[in-house]
Amino acid sequence: MKQVILAVVLAFTLQANAQDEIKKELEPICATFDSTYTLEGWKAKSDQLALVKGKYPENWMPAYYYAYSCIQMSYFEPTLAIKDALVDNAEEQMAKIETCPLTDEVHIMKALIANARIGADPENRWQKYGKIFDENLKSAKAINENNPHIYLLKGISTFYTPKMFGGGAKNAKTYFEKAKVKYDLVTSTDVDKPYWWGRSTCIYFFGEIEKELNK
Repeated sequence: MKQVILAVVLAFTLQANAQDEIKKELEPICATFDSTYTLEGWKAKSDQLALVKGKYPENWMPAYYYAYSCIQMSYFEPTLAIKDALVDNAEEQMAKIETCPLTDEVHIMKALIANARIGADPENRWQKYGKIFDENLKSAKAINENNPHIYLLKGISTFYTPKMFGGGAKNAKTYFEKAKVKYDLVTSTDVDKPYWWGRSTCIYFFGEIEKELNK
C-alpha cells in the first residue's frame, strides 16, 4: 500500500512540475498578446507557440494559445484559402483544448473559430457559423457568466453586424460595457486561467463606438 501511495504522490508531483515548466515557457510569449496588432507579430508568436506545443503535445495550454494565434492571423490574411487554412489549424487543436478544466473557455474557443469562419467569408457563412457562434457563447455563459470573453465576442460581432439586423455601434456598446465590468473582476494573468486576453480590444472598441456615434 505504501508503494502505491508513493507512486501516486510521485505522479502528481511530476505532473505539477510539468505544468510549471509549460507555464514558464508560455508566459513570455502570451504576455504581449494584447499589444500585438500585425500579421508579422502574430506569425512570430504562432511559430513560438508551435514549438511549445510540439514539446508538450498532450497539454491543453499550448494548443489553446496556438489556436488563438492562428485565429488572430486569419483576420489579417487577405487570401480566403490562407484564412481557412489558419482556422483549420486552430480547429485541429480542439481535441486537446477540450481537456481544459475551464469548460467555459472550451466553448469560447469554439465560438472564436466560428467567428473566424464568418470573418473569412461573411456573406456566405454567417447563417451556418453564426448559429454555432451564438450557441457556444450561450453554453459558456451557462457555465460562467463572469467570463469577459462572452461579452467581448458578442460585442465585436454586434458591432460589425448591419443595423438592420440588430447590429451597429449603439447596440454593441452594451456588450462592451458588460465585458469591461467582467474584466475588472479578473485578477489573474496566469496562462492556465486565460480570462485576461482581450482587455485592450475592449478598450479599442469603446473608441471605435464613440467615433461611430459621433458621426
